[in-house]
Amino acid sequence: MEEHTTDAPFRAKICIGSCEVLCTWAAICPKCDKHFRLLWPFWVLHIPLHRVVDLRCPFCQHSFSVVAVSLISHNGSEGLAGGLVEGLN
Repeated sequence: MEEHTTDAPFRAKICIGSCEVLCTWAAICPKCDKHFRLLWPFWVLHIPLHRVVDLRCPFCQHSFSVVAVSLISHNGSEGLAGGLVEGLN
């Protein structure tokens, strides 16, 4: 197993699908309907559109999964609350 070490364990910008520029991505919680930006594990830099992303809403703590293609590219999302990506499938 490869060990990853860094001072910042999460990153705000990655590429999804064929995008060529690092972007901030946001999701909408299906339970409380609030938007939040995603904070990715530091080792994630690019994922395909079909990847399943496991999330937890920072507002209501609801856990849910979405397909990466349904995430929102949102470069103005610095003001949004951050929610950690809990896993990739």
